[in-house]
Amino acid sequence: MTPLLLSRVHKFLVTLALMGTTVITAQPPSYNFRHLTTSNGLSDGLVRAVSQDQYGFTWFGTSYGLNRFDGISVKTFFSKPGDKASLPNNYIQSLYADKKRGLWVGTYTGLCRYDYSSNQFVTYSSTKNVQVLAIKADKRGDIWLATTDGLWITDQKNNSIHKYTRGGDSAFIKLFNSIIYQVTETPDGKWYFATNSGIKMFNPGTLDYDEIRHDPSDSTSLSGDIIFTIAADKRGYLWAGSAYPRAMLNRLDLKTKKVKAYSYFSSPLKNWTSNQIQSILCDSKGRLWVASAYSGLSLYNAKTETFFDYKHDPLIPNSLLTDKVVSLYQDPIGIIWIGSPGYGLSYFNPDENIFYNLHPALDKENSLPDIWSRAAAEDQQGNYWLATGKGVAKYEPATRKYTLFANEDSRKPMIHMNSIRSVLVDDRNAVWIGTAAGLNRFDQATGHMDFFTEKQGIPLAFFWMMTQDKRGNIWLGSTAGLYRYDRERNRFDDLRNDSLFSPYAGRNVQAIFTDSRNRLWIGLLNTGVVMYDLEKKRIDLLTVKDSLVSDTRTSSFAEDKKGILWIGSEEGLTAYNPELHTARFYSKGDGLPSGRTNNLLVDKQDRLWFGTSNGLCMMEAERNHIRRFDTNDGLLTNQFNEQAAYATSKGVFIYPSYEGFLLFDPVEYKERKTAPPIYITSFKVSDKEITPGINPEELQHIRLRNNQNFFSISLAGLHYMNPFECTYVYKLEPFDKDWIYTQKREINYTNVPAGTYHFRYKAMIEGRGEDIPEKQVTITIRQLFYKSWWFRLIVVLAVLAGIIVFYRYRLYQREKILLLESKAQLLEKEKTLVMYESLKQHLNPHFLFNSLTALRSLIKTDTKTAAFFLDGMSKIYRYVLKSGEQEVILLQEELDFVKTFVELQKIRFKEGLIVNIGINESLYNNYIVPVTLQNLVENAIKHNTAGEDSPLVIDIFSENDFVVVRNNLQRFRIVETSNKQGLTSLQSLYRFYSDTPLVIQEDGKFFTVKIPLL
Repeated sequence: MTPLLLSRVHKFLVTLALMGTTVITAQPPSYNFRHLTTSNGLSDGLVRAVSQDQYGFTWFGTSYGLNRFDGISVKTFFSKPGDKASLPNNYIQSLYADKKRGLWVGTYTGLCRYDYSSNQFVTYSSTKNVQVLAIKADKRGDIWLATTDGLWITDQKNNSIHKYTRGGDSAFIKLFNSIIYQVTETPDGKWYFATNSGIKMFNPGTLDYDEIRHDPSDSTSLSGDIIFTIAADKRGYLWAGSAYPRAMLNRLDLKTKKVKAYSYFSSPLKNWTSNQIQSILCDSKGRLWVASAYSGLSLYNAKTETFFDYKHDPLIPNSLLTDKVVSLYQDPIGIIWIGSPGYGLSYFNPDENIFYNLHPALDKENSLPDIWSRAAAEDQQGNYWLATGKGVAKYEPATRKYTLFANEDSRKPMIHMNSIRSVLVDDRNAVWIGTAAGLNRFDQATGHMDFFTEKQGIPLAFFWMMTQDKRGNIWLGSTAGLYRYDRERNRFDDLRNDSLFSPYAGRNVQAIFTDSRNRLWIGLLNTGVVMYDLEKKRIDLLTVKDSLVSDTRTSSFAEDKKGILWIGSEEGLTAYNPELHTARFYSKGDGLPSGRTNNLLVDKQDRLWFGTSNGLCMMEAERNHIRRFDTNDGLLTNQFNEQAAYATSKGVFIYPSYEGFLLFDPVEYKERKTAPPIYITSFKVSDKEITPGINPEELQHIRLRNNQNFFSISLAGLHYMNPFECTYVYKLEPFDKDWIYTQKREINYTNVPAGTYHFRYKAMIEGRGEDIPEKQVTITIRQLFYKSWWFRLIVVLAVLAGIIVFYRYRLYQREKILLLESKAQLLEKEKTLVMYESLKQHLNPHFLFNSLTALRSLIKTDTKTAAFFLDGMSKIYRYVLKSGEQEVILLQEELDFVKTFVELQKIRFKEGLIVNIGINESLYNNYIVPVTLQNLVENAIKHNTAGEDSPLVIDIFSENDFVVVRNNLQRFRIVETSNKQGLTSLQSLYRFYSDTPLVIQEDGKFFTVKIPLL
């Protein structure tokens, strides 16, 4: 047989093998069902009733007690013999929360109401015990009861219940003399009851009534008269579940009164012959949910008129708790609660469930061939190719079917190895499958599988990752190095012979990526990252040594809208800027939950998503906050595979994890800025509950004794789907200086001083909570009497009185001292004035003697000048006499006097005396001590020579708030008439009139006196 013929035979055998691939109908994308069981504090697993009160707490009625749930903890209530304030019976059949009086509880023996303010139950008496199966309030606030003995009503004034007979109407009594299981209301205000004798209609406003029964002769009537459950939708249909002769779902058109029956829940193909429809729910978005004894939770598709079942899967932790369901309830925020007959509760929010899982299984009856998921790709038909540890599967989202490609011992090999590491769909819709022991390519058009070997130039290596560049080239990274596929030759290039790639081509390539500029990024184990520009034919190497990458174990690449290349590795996240050739590193200190970062993708809002070994993370576009998602958000596991994620053509992200594939549309995720309701659920002192005598949810003020300053406060943020992401923000003012952020619900305070405090608190899910509304409770801690304000006030007043008495005594003593000091100052002033007056009197005779001598000489020689001189002397003595009666005088008057004095002196000294006066006129209204300037001029003449050859120059000018008198020094050797006291007396005198001292200066050339103006 020729080699060509052998090759064709091999291809034919492979094609035959592929024709035997397994096709499996898969589960749909899963919801994130959370569970609440007895292990979480639930008093019993049989949950027949669920309701949510006005505060947001969810209540569960079980066959053994009542439970209140806040998202994390359960508070239980039981019937206590002899305690009238407890439940009358532990078997709870129904619950109803109204908007006024609280929670109504239907038990096996009657009705009671939970009173929030007293934390007690009020029992409503009746003439006989009845089982209350459903409760409903009308528009007037009257409470109606569906019981095992027909329709009852409450008398709220007398705290009693009685059977409703409509005024003794026998027809009404006969019609409603039956077991009523459930009640629903239509948009027109009519009530429809599910009973053991058909459907009953009652209008509580008009009191009209009617019934709908099974008619054996009419195929469009009810399928049976025993109706266990009923619900009305917004489209005008009434849905009812009948039990006999078999479980049937009836859809009643309220306009035509015609019924369409669905036999899905009694299908013999599913062995549901003894099934029973337990509850029907029309949710807030118009979806119809049906719960039965065996089929789990079923969702109705109105377009196809088919049902899809959400069931329990032991391999999926967040699947339905059990297939047996007895009750359904949707709360005001959209969460659907699912009660079971002994297992507890499941609950989920169908409208806040962005994550869903394609979960692996180990047998052909389930979805995928293995748990460990590795890679994903999408073909041109929109099918997903999912690589796992035991084969590859083609998933068709439209039909939810899988086609499995995996080797089996008894069949020809379909691929090199079942352990798949990478998958790629190229531009021709061919599927490349990288295994741990070689490379395959599947041609979807022909159904042919290629096995590439050394014959095509590629080894049977471990293929980590693949990419296709913009030119259509396929690049493959493996443990044996880097390879490029040549489509024309159907061979792989050995890049070790390439001049650019030769240093790197033979190394272990763990990650490979093509960016928007057709640059190839290659992660080399123990080397770094290589960037190859396909257009410019240029290679760059990024290394740890150059601080451009954080680790050499690269797992994934992504490019954001700014052109930043993100690199995931074992030691954190790297943001590399190719234009600036710089890098920024992110580690645990920046909010990463682990060092290992993989599966990098960037969404349409430029947010970076990546998987870690401790959850899925999203880094917002501003790159300053990282949001973490974990199993509480719907993930099957927190550990993601150390490779790449995939974005489909419709924007769906596929993340391979250690327990299946996580799928989500990132556009559906929006930051939740709303705050959950928050309450103080417990206030303890020394671990003992403090009962404030008021509804804890409405607590406003707590008063404590002085020895109760050690206390704890428990908070509850009612965020049911993920209570652990709830952050509590609180501050005890003024004890706490700043807001405290924590995820712990219990807050402890010790050694709080006595006083009044304001405990401010709020809860948030994301962000920092600046705009979130807060709540507040006042806490008052009383003081010991000797620490109380009034005691301290008495002490303070007593101390103040003592201080005042002491102060008054000291003040009296001080006044005596000041009086003595004042007298001493007056005596000193008088002494100074006497000395100054003596000085003036001393200067007057001296001046008179000199003046008369000059006048005698003038009379002989110049009578006219003598007359002028005599007139000047008269002015001078008139001024001296006038100023003698005044302590101070205007500066202008003193200047006029000095000018007259100088004119007389110039007659005597002629050109030997020069006096310059330059005073700012703005100072003329200031005051000065009389004859101060005259004394200083006279003093200068007395102590200095004055001749025409060497004139005495006296300058009188202003400087700031001083009048300055300055003369050049031409001293006489001996001044006989000087008593050395003139200037000293003048200084002392000015000390009494001004805080600014009189200044006397001598520097060898000039003698200067500065007089402060008054």
